[in-house]
Amino acid sequence: MRDPELVSCAQRAAAELERAWGHWREGRGRGTDGGAESVASYVAHSLDHPWGRPRVVLGLDAEDARELAALLERQLERQEVGEHVW
Repeated sequence: MRDPELVSCAQRAAAELERAWGHWREGRGRGTDGGAESVASYVAHSLDHPWGRPRVVLGLDAEDARELAALLERQLERQEVGEHVW
């Protein structure tokens, strides 16, 4: 049975990620091409991870996934050279 508290936590995280992803796409002029599609969903638990940790699942197309990976890599590189990125 799903723990309502974990479900709620994962739902909130998925909604936050969905909003941030939408803003990021809009900032690059890509808010309308597929932007209505939901990219984040939640699960109360994962078979691969310990119970008690809510999980969020991303469903991105390949181009968006590559862009997100590049964004995260750039942020990591900036942190490594001491820049404040957040």
